[in-house]
Formats: sequence, structure tokens, C-alpha cells
Amino acid sequence: MRQAKRLIYLVLLNIIVSAVTLLVILNLWERNHPPIYAANTPVVILVTPTQSVILPIIANQSESSESIPTDTGLIITSTQPTTQTIDMIVYKVKAGDTLGNLSVQFNISVADIMTVNGLTDPDSIYEGQILHIPTSPLPTITPTPLPTTTPTETPFPSITPTQGATRTVTQTQPGQEAQLKIKTVIGVGVLANEHVVLQRTGDGELSLAGWRMDDGAGHTYIFPELTLYKDGSINLNTRQGDNTVLDLYWGLTTTVWRSGKTVYLYDAQNQLRASFAIP
Repeated sequence: MRQAKRLIYLVLLNIIVSAVTLLVILNLWERNHPPIYAANTPVVILVTPTQSVILPIIANQSESSESIPTDTGLIITSTQPTTQTIDMIVYKVKAGDTLGNLSVQFNISVADIMTVNGLTDPDSIYEGQILHIPTSPLPTITPTPLPTTTPTETPFPSITPTQGATRTVTQTQPGQEAQLKIKTVIGVGVLANEHVVLQRTGDGELSLAGWRMDDGAGHTYIFPELTLYKDGSINLNTRQGDNTVLDLYWGLTTTVWRSGKTVYLYDAQNQLRASFAIP
């Protein structure tokens, strides 16, 4: 009987020692081997105000939510911003092409064509060059307004003027913007004499590159690279001839103007700048 009880005690003691040993081994294992998150297992991440997360931006994608897995198995959900696309036409420059001509042909401003193609000189295009022509005006970027601050008023010290002393303040008026007006049309109906007289007004210089004259009936003249200065003038002759600093030649074999027609003048941005009704 005593032999049996002693055997039972030994078995129980062996079980207790084995259990304690197993617990110690498991505890040491967990300390040296932290748990690894399974792939695609969502984890809540708390970001403090001093932390930031930089996410990739995918161009030409509409705003959407996307789950981005990381190397540690964490999933970060981000919102992608909207990127606006611009439709363009691929155009190969031909002999005689200018940005002014292309501006009128495709109804897009010279400035937009230069911006899209990274041009800095409107006269730098050449035959065979590939240009991208936007089909609509480029979007205008509206700057974020800066917060307004109210300046603190500092009182000026009072000054007692000396009797007899006077001061005259002359205010300079700003100059007028450079304009081009249609002064008159001479020799209407006579090819050898028919020409339009253009007069510069205002201050500064005015480039006519890309400007055009139109009779409203399908006849259009595109101005070459030409700069007019203050009080300058130029004649646009209907007939053929060689351009000079005073006379330009349309190159037509028949007259364009007659009494009752209207002369229209547009700038390189296709804005109407002047008109003249022929009496």
C-alpha cells in the first residue's frame, strides 16, 4: 500500500515539474519571437501629430480609396487625388507655319501652345517639328488667397510747419495700354491702291505676331513677326508685293474691300481688338 502511494506522489511531482518547465520554455519563446501579422490582415495604426505618411500619386486616376499593403503585412487605406487630363492633337510643322497661324487654325492661344510644348520663343518652330496642340484652353490655376492681416496703426508725430514753407506733390498718371486701331481704308475697289491704314496708340511696344485681319467673308490675313512702337503705323496692301517696315502685302489678285463692309482685327489670342466700317 505504501509502495503504491509513493508511486502516485512521484507521478504527480513529475507532472508538476514538467508543466512548470513547459511554461518557462513558452515564456522564453514568446520573448524572443514576437508575433508576426498575417498578410492582408487589417491593422489599426495610430498616427501621432508628429508622424506623416507619404503615399504614391497615380496620375490620370479619379478620386478613389485604395488599400496599399506594406512589407510588414500592414494595410494602409489612402485616397488618391483627381488629376485632370487634357486632350491634344499631334501636329507636324509645315513650311510657312507660324504659331500665329496655328493659333487661328486650331482656335487656341499662342501662349497655350508654347506652354504645352515648353517653348520660350514664338519664332523657334521649324519645318518637320512635332507639336502638341491642346483642343481646349488650358485650365487656369487659382492661387490660394493668403490670410489678410490688419496692420497696427502707428500714430505719426505731429509736425508744425514753418510759416511760408510750401510743398508741391506731383502725381504721375500711368501710361495707356498699347493699342492698334484701324484708321481708314484707302483705294476701295482699286487693287493697285487698296490698303488698310493701321495706327499704334498708347505706350510701350506692341508685337503683331499671330494677329489677323478678317473681312467677315472668308478672307483672312495673318500678320508676320512685326513690332510697332509708340505712334507707329503700317499699311496693309491687298495686292502682291514685298513687305517693308511701312507696307505689308496681302498677296491677293482681286480687291477685298467695298463700301458697307467691316474690317475686323483680332490679336493672337483670337480677341477682337478693333473694327472699322467702310463708308
